[in-house]
Amino acid sequence: MPDCPPPVRRLTGVCPAARGAVLAALTGRERTPVWLVVTPTLREAELLAEDTAFFHRALGSPAPLAALVFPESVQETAEMREAFAASSDRLAVLSRLRAVRGLAATPDTLVVTTTPAALLQPVPALEEFARQELTLTRGATLPFQKLLEELRRLDYDCEAVCEAPGHYAVRGGLVDIYPVTAAAPCRVDFFGDEIESIRRFDPVTQRSGDAVETVAVPASPRVRLATSVTGLAGYLPATARLVLVEPATLESELSALTPAGDADPLAALAAHCAGVSGLGDLDEVSRLCAGAAEEVTWDTEALAHHRRTPGEGLIAQERLTAEEEARGEFLGQVAAWGRAGAEVAVVMSKEGEEQRARELLDAAPGWRELRPRWWRGNLNEGFRITARPGAALALPAEAAGRRRRAAAAEEAARDLVVVTETELFGRRRPRRAVGTARAVAHRAQVDQLLDFAELVEGDFVVHLQHGIAHFRGITRLDTAQGQREVISLEFDDQVTLHVPLTESHLISRYVGLSKTRPQLGRIGSGRWEKARQAAERATVDLAAELLRLQAAREAQPGQACPPDNDWQREFEASFPHAETADQLRAIQETKADLERQRPMDRLICGDVGFGKTEVAIRAAFKAVQAGRQVALLVPTTILAQQHLNTFRERMAGYPVAIEMLSRFRSRAETRQVLAAAAAGQVDILIGTHRLLQGDVVFRELGLVVVDEEQRFGVKHKEALKRLRATVDVLSMSATPIPRTLYMALTGARDLSVIETPPVNR
Repeated sequence: MPDCPPPVRRLTGVCPAARGAVLAALTGRERTPVWLVVTPTLREAELLAEDTAFFHRALGSPAPLAALVFPESVQETAEMREAFAASSDRLAVLSRLRAVRGLAATPDTLVVTTTPAALLQPVPALEEFARQELTLTRGATLPFQKLLEELRRLDYDCEAVCEAPGHYAVRGGLVDIYPVTAAAPCRVDFFGDEIESIRRFDPVTQRSGDAVETVAVPASPRVRLATSVTGLAGYLPATARLVLVEPATLESELSALTPAGDADPLAALAAHCAGVSGLGDLDEVSRLCAGAAEEVTWDTEALAHHRRTPGEGLIAQERLTAEEEARGEFLGQVAAWGRAGAEVAVVMSKEGEEQRARELLDAAPGWRELRPRWWRGNLNEGFRITARPGAALALPAEAAGRRRRAAAAEEAARDLVVVTETELFGRRRPRRAVGTARAVAHRAQVDQLLDFAELVEGDFVVHLQHGIAHFRGITRLDTAQGQREVISLEFDDQVTLHVPLTESHLISRYVGLSKTRPQLGRIGSGRWEKARQAAERATVDLAAELLRLQAAREAQPGQACPPDNDWQREFEASFPHAETADQLRAIQETKADLERQRPMDRLICGDVGFGKTEVAIRAAFKAVQAGRQVALLVPTTILAQQHLNTFRERMAGYPVAIEMLSRFRSRAETRQVLAAAAAGQVDILIGTHRLLQGDVVFRELGLVVVDEEQRFGVKHKEALKRLRATVDVLSMSATPIPRTLYMALTGARDLSVIETPPVNR
């Protein structure tokens, strides 16, 4: 620990959007192996780590940089997987810091972002952590059985297949290990007692990948280690630098978390570092940054101040016109900054967004000559930095022919304007920090006829041959062949039937359509057989009726949508999340239906949050491009407003007029929307049961989307039947009613099932 206080520096005028860029500039100028950055909240820490790594690459810094988050421990009462992941992330940071501390010099830079709450939580003592971490190196000598003993000591679980962090598997002379701190598992191959090779592998396919020289295997988070007195400071090298984001806010946060009389943890942490920097927007007074030896004032501002947003009261074409005017004003302002000498960079998250942005900017006045830089990143808020001495970003020189000269280091610092999707398209994309992406195996769900673990004694079940009964549990019976496990079912007159487990396929759960108690079956009577025969006859009649309806529907000429064009591909590529395999299949099946001549009648079945809405959004966008209008029917006003926001956010930047009919609209607004829909000026109309009233008229209705179809009554569905023969219908439901599901399963309605959850859901 240094004998004198470390030098303190204050950096003010840094708006939240520009924090990552400024921090990347600091790490590029001052070569220090470790930067510890403290932010008020965990979300700020996650986003700042991601932004710093992004701008480090964008600014062309030659030294490699790794940005890690040191999160707060999750209470054991929370979900076990979430608590395990948070503890593993903390161990990953400690392992990396210990490795850096043990090196005399390192060309890499490590940025660790954290929060006051995470700093106050205990960490293992450095010496204890080192003893409980196993390091495997290619070519090292280690007895095979000794490795297995060490893995058991570190509390790793031995599994048949290594698929998740904290697991290991043994196969001949191979040991598959998934360290809790790693992003992927590794495969250790032995030749006798020598480690011949170490390779990463895919936990899904189990195929080996790149070779590595060494791998660290720390103890599982379940292992309780002795805690450190100095906390995280004990892992920092003497050259580490501390950055306090909004120091005044951090001090108030710590005062609320620290018991009265305890030492200031930030002051103790600063004493272990070679320098302290306070980073903030306003020039606020803070105790830790008082008497700073150096003060640097940055001139930054968020671009949201220069981007107008059209009001919610505008209808259809008025809203599109207002959005185009607001975008034009903003692009004109950025072009003026560029002509004045500022460097302009455009950041897009996906290739489709970049293609759409290039089209817009090529048509904007002054942008073709501006020739901005194009970066691919996850930013969703733009900013502007006005260059000042010691407070500017040095961008790398680009190819010859640009205005920047090759000698960029000698050139005077220039202003920088960073434009994101939020300002360009007028929508704020929900941003989730990437975090630690660990590869894990996702297996498809297994369909089971009946899971007896979900039954309790007294539940109604159905025996295929004898009818409805009470489930009385699984018991053991003494038979001539010895003891056998049987399923006990109680029928009418308290007659108990013991069914061997080998015949469990004859039993299914009873699902009634009403709340009345069903009549129990009677052993030996023909009542159940008569009921089965009557049901079979009704099923045949219904099937005949469904086939007649299906034949009539297919005979009707429909309006086929053209194949995907560039806009459709760009729009789909702009989806901010990764589609699941089931979701992609549902999208492809829906678009294939839209391109056929016969009217579509498809049911999308999937759990809440599994991506059904995105299927509807892409189908609606495809229908609109074909010159057809779309009606989206939802059961509640709140859901209508949510869909309005989602559709507008996804289709911002495209000339699609989206409106809503619900009780949130005034009478005057409703009249305007109805008139615009009748005139064909509304492309997508979202509404509740109001859409089914007689005064709602479309000029060219081509697609009807029904969300949560099971919540609409018979009268509402009769009104939809008038449309089903001539327009495409797409229904979405997480829990379809038996009749709807049966129609889909029998082929009377097409069915797409989304059963795979999105990543990290």
